[in-house]
Amino acid sequence: MITSNKVEQRIIFPSYFVLYDASTQMLTATVTFQKDNESGEYIKLSDDSYIFLNEDALKPMSDKERPCFYFLEKKEMGNCPEKLQFNYANDEGKIFSNQLTIRTIQISDVNLNKNQDNPLRYKGTAIDEDETITIVLKNDKQQYELQPEIADDNMLVVPASLLQEIKNGTYEAYLLRTTYSTSVKAMDRGGSAETGYHSKSYKITIQ
Repeated sequence: MITSNKVEQRIIFPSYFVLYDASTQMLTATVTFQKDNESGEYIKLSDDSYIFLNEDALKPMSDKERPCFYFLEKKEMGNCPEKLQFNYANDEGKIFSNQLTIRTIQISDVNLNKNQDNPLRYKGTAIDEDETITIVLKNDKQQYELQPEIADDNMLVVPASLLQEIKNGTYEAYLLRTTYSTSVKAMDRGGSAETGYHSKSYKITIQ
């Protein structure tokens, strides 16, 4: 790990990640700074740099995989915040503002039939090519992750082929909608941004 004032500012690569969990109404944000790219050496900000999400400063932390990252967790009462603005100031006093949007998705409790492809209507904005949707099924013993197909008119399709290895029964389920982009404001090396929406829980019955 190296301190940001010991690095050429143009080669600092920021990565932004924000997740909203509708089941707990918790918003979490993580930002890392690395040398050259997202596989590079981790960078700790000097006292002359900072990273904010809206009006909140992210705090430096570490774990086994990352010697330094910046983290924020807060309760967001009511609806998911639609727009979130990160402000990063580097050691040259340049400020980079990146506004991210969390895209929500909602479904209803549903039955899925193993003998056919299953259309599943959702509420939310149309799903773009840079997004992924995962349906997570859980019970006391097992967990499954399904990648449905994206169709037009706010429809997902769960193919019968995805259900064959899943035991019949009713599962607690949620959807995870993630968006990844490299279109962020940064210096020479660029950066990345990812948003995630964890839906509230639903009942999905496999039969």
